[in-house]
Amino acid sequence: MKFIRNTFKFVFLVANLVVGIGFLICAYSPMLSPVQHPVLACAGLFIPIFIVLNICFIVFWAFVKWRVMIVPVSFFLLGWNSLMSYSPINSSAESTGGETLEVLTYNVMQMLDIKAEDRKSDKSIVDYIKESGADIVCLQEYPYNNSELKNSLTKVYPYMRACRFNSSNAVACFSKYPVRFIEELKIKSNFNGSAVFSVKYKDNNIPVIVNHLESNKLGAHDKEVYTDMLKSPDEKKVKSGSKYLLKKLADAMAIRGPQADVISGYIEKEYSPYMIVCGDFNDTPVSYVHDKISEKLQDAYIEAGNGPGITYNSSFLYFRIDHIMVGDAYKVLECRVDDSIDASDHYPLRCRLELKK
Repeated sequence: MKFIRNTFKFVFLVANLVVGIGFLICAYSPMLSPVQHPVLACAGLFIPIFIVLNICFIVFWAFVKWRVMIVPVSFFLLGWNSLMSYSPINSSAESTGGETLEVLTYNVMQMLDIKAEDRKSDKSIVDYIKESGADIVCLQEYPYNNSELKNSLTKVYPYMRACRFNSSNAVACFSKYPVRFIEELKIKSNFNGSAVFSVKYKDNNIPVIVNHLESNKLGAHDKEVYTDMLKSPDEKKVKSGSKYLLKKLADAMAIRGPQADVISGYIEKEYSPYMIVCGDFNDTPVSYVHDKISEKLQDAYIEAGNGPGITYNSSFLYFRIDHIMVGDAYKVLECRVDDSIDASDHYPLRCRLELKK
């Protein structure tokens, strides 16, 4: 009986070591260039799976042999930065009485206003933006040719500039304060892009970089493959489906890597403590793209958010791929994902910033 018990514990210990090593591979994957290591660089996508499994091992060892809890806890400590990037824990930030700005970033999916039976809100995207109260609104997948939409939004946001990447797709910056278009960053993409705007806020010029980086290009067929794997997970289907989807993810990540390098280079060259960088990065907070772009900046959600903060929500895919990053002139008072509106495949991300005195 003792032999069986000890064997049982040994098997679970080995399993815990495998899970822990998997977690560390995910946690340190942002250090890898997605151009040179496209598949391994995708590992960060899977970190929530290893976090949940490692937590299960902590609970298991707490009841079976509490001293062994040091194993899963040690893995978390070794990958602490990535753990807190994925699911930060923050208390409420105290305001020092300085001036505040609220920033909203939202991939509006061409303002199509998805209609579905399970929607929580009937509020349209336009109504949501107009009632948001944000000072600066940054939009991705903005329908450039929709003049009616522009006229509606400029009733609340009188200053607006947009940058078009193809016949209809654009990023836009709406503001309560004067805004100028500065330039489009030369990133390699047929559909997406990055644009620099400047918002004049009192005596400060605020550089705002709005990004919509390369999509993972998961079409209806790809999402069907993924959902089919979840609903009927037989070995052959999972193996072939995983290989197919991983290649698509790796190919897209290899494109986003150089895009992030261009954006990071611009930030390095033109850095301002008032800088705001935001948008749909199509990459999670545990990725090369996120870490490269945020080298000189604060990630607002990591500084003031709590939990995973899912912004992309479609076809059983749940990730935080929308980000707001800011310079040293700001204290991040609050950052949250607003899931009160589900008219796009993204939720808006908003943050409240205080200018340091």
